[in-house]
Amino acid sequence: MKLFFRTLAIVMAALLAVSLVGCGGDEDPVTPDAAFVSASPADGDLAANGSISVTFDNNPGDVSVTGGGTASTSGGKTRTIAPPAAGYPTGALTITVTWTNGDGSQDLTYNVVAADETAPTVTDSSPEDGEKGVSADLEEVSVTFDEPVTGDLMLMDGDDDKGWTQSTDGNTITLTRIAGADLGNETEYTIAGTVKDGADPANETEVEITFTTEAKE
Repeated sequence: MKLFFRTLAIVMAALLAVSLVGCGGDEDPVTPDAAFVSASPADGDLAANGSISVTFDNNPGDVSVTGGGTASTSGGKTRTIAPPAAGYPTGALTITVTWTNGDGSQDLTYNVVAADETAPTVTDSSPEDGEKGVSADLEEVSVTFDEPVTGDLMLMDGDDDKGWTQSTDGNTITLTRIAGADLGNETEYTIAGTVKDGADPANETEVEITFTTEAKE
């Protein structure tokens, strides 16, 4: 009997030790190494006062730049490289981006052209500006520009923001309907707001696109 209890005690002690090891979860999670995914612009022409957006598959940690420009210190997986105060010199340019999380490095090659002093221009919208008879069941509206932009657009009903969700993909900003923010019939709506390009200083454009929904059947 004594042997049984001694064996049981040993087994229980072993199980307790395993349990303690398994529960020692106070350590910080390890952040996976970051790898370069893309840059915008990827290559080709870069305005002397142009910014570069660099995207990684994980948070890159501290990002450094050699060859000109300064990387932002925050932004999650995407960091912005701002041009030097005097702008990049025109001609061939190679920028080397390095990051601490994974000790990675990536060369970006451009042809620097004259500074960008032109504001973004609307090239397309859905619905079109001034369009009438638009379906009140519309799920989203979008505005496309002649270059990548950032900024905030709203779908306005008079002075009221409908609160539709915004997403930006390169040159296009899309607003998507949310629950409780349906469109009414025979109502004029306005897509309004301000966008800017990647120049430094940025060139801004005021957006105002109106459309009218269809009559109720």
